[in-house]
Amino acid sequence: MFPERKVLLVVNPISGDVDKDIVFEKVIETAEAEGYDLRIYSTTGENDMETVREMVENINPERVLVAGGDGTISLVAQAIHGIDVIMGIIPVGSANGLAMDFGVSGSVAQATEVAFGTNFVEIDAVSINGEISLHLSDIGLNALLVKNYENSDVRGKLGYAKEMLKTLSEHENFRVQIKTDQEIIETDALIVIIANAQKYGTGVTINPAGDMSDGFFELVIAKKLDFIETAKILAGNTDFNPEIMQVISVQKAEITCPDKEAHFQIDGEYKGLVSKLEAHIISKYIKVAIP
Repeated sequence: MFPERKVLLVVNPISGDVDKDIVFEKVIETAEAEGYDLRIYSTTGENDMETVREMVENINPERVLVAGGDGTISLVAQAIHGIDVIMGIIPVGSANGLAMDFGVSGSVAQATEVAFGTNFVEIDAVSINGEISLHLSDIGLNALLVKNYENSDVRGKLGYAKEMLKTLSEHENFRVQIKTDQEIIETDALIVIIANAQKYGTGVTINPAGDMSDGFFELVIAKKLDFIETAKILAGNTDFNPEIMQVISVQKAEITCPDKEAHFQIDGEYKGLVSKLEAHIISKYIKVAIP
């Protein structure tokens, strides 16, 4: 007879370069030690969200573990939204920004321990044109970098460095209008970040004041490249020169590019060119296990 406690492991078999057998072995070992009935689902790229949702409704697990990157985490988060279940993150993707923000280790063993642990937080999400962002989305420079990196045949830090040089040579500032409940901002911008979290997957803190559970998200508006303001961000200093960098906390915003479309990405996934984004916060979207 199976024990009553159940856990579902969702694995993206093609994410990152970590051997998934290591994940299977550690999760199976921990589930057995903790007395869980473990079920496993490997994503296929076809109807994964619907399948995960159906499995969760049928199995009724105490928690759902996700072994993958930010894209897989976002998929599972949307699948379990509205269901009282804790999501545990085992970061084995190419981009692991959300895990980085929570301080979840890249070690499979340590991440698995956290994923099965009792400590968790209820986090918000941002709906952007009807799609869900848990982490960091943006239009402009970084979105073009994501596009170029996706199309590159070189991975890792070398690939990012190569594509950054290419992106900086290609990118042009764009005109943007931002409407919030408090103000209207019109400016030329290098990048506009819709930030629910603090850090990119590279570890760079772009939104030092970010809190994924406060019912707000931040708009980080960089108007041009500037060494001093970039250094402030890296140091966690929020005393920005408003002529170069601006950060505002909002619950909803409308972002329009009146002159030309801008490149757009959500949580590390390139979405194409856009001329308008509508974003609003969704409070207490899911529960996530944390250290």
